[in-house]
Amino acid sequence: MSLHRLSEFEGLAGLKVVRDSAFAVTGKLSTPLDDLCVPLRSENYLGEVNGSDRVAAVITTVALSEGVDPRLGLAIAADPDAAHSEVHAQCAKLRDKELRAIPNRIDSSADIDPGAHIAPYGVEIGPRCYIGPGAVVRPGTAIEHDSIIHSGTSIGGPGFNTGFIGGRRRIVPQLGGVRVGPFVELLSNCCVARSLFGGNTVIGEETVADNLVYIAHDVQIGRRVQICALVNVLGRTVVGDSAYLGPSAVIRNGLEIGAGAKVSMGAVVTENVEPGATVTGNFAISHERFLARLRTIRKEDP
Repeated sequence: MSLHRLSEFEGLAGLKVVRDSAFAVTGKLSTPLDDLCVPLRSENYLGEVNGSDRVAAVITTVALSEGVDPRLGLAIAADPDAAHSEVHAQCAKLRDKELRAIPNRIDSSADIDPGAHIAPYGVEIGPRCYIGPGAVVRPGTAIEHDSIIHSGTSIGGPGFNTGFIGGRRRIVPQLGGVRVGPFVELLSNCCVARSLFGGNTVIGEETVADNLVYIAHDVQIGRRVQICALVNVLGRTVVGDSAYLGPSAVIRNGLEIGAGAKVSMGAVVTENVEPGATVTGNFAISHERFLARLRTIRKEDP
């Protein structure tokens, strides 16, 4: 992606540039990318912004602007989040223009059903892949060799992030993409969202997903992960190699599920899961603790 300058967005949503600088992508402090332009609306995060080697530019209020490190680009706005969303939306338009200039690279051995929809630009599909009827592959998606995408599955569409754009609550457009590793198989009607600010949502080699799985923006899934039906893996979650996500499990955004961990059927996971651990329940806790508590409850029953 090309570099931008704060001065390109002068006046947008009331934005006033104090110190011009270049940045690569809009993002948040938690975004694992370099040369970020981030919003700052609270003094609680000022130290983190100033100490980050990933941040290149800051959009903040007049009251907070004096505390921003002089090495950083600086713009002020009455509502930093709204101004940041507007800048992000403009960057997304520029990214779409870049993608439109990238021709598809689809290996001749790939088997693509006539009923599938492949975007006319910005898509890579490797050797011996299969794309089933009704599947949708959006720009910015790369599918490596020997992967199977079954009917109705959508890869590379937008995820659920909202902001104020043009004064209205809108879905914020995504700038990143999706990378599906080799020998991945996604059954019918899965949905994989593209990454929000840059980089890729990633599904690792030999990972398999059952029907109706949702993988949100910026999720990083390792190798040989098993994802059962109706699982929701929310944004920025990292799932380690050989993990197991049971049917209808929900994984809160930004968590780490360790390698070889097991999330039981219907679990609602709100904390990181250690490698090799098993968690159960709503909210999910250690499987052993859950069973012990369940035994006490049953003893209490008349």
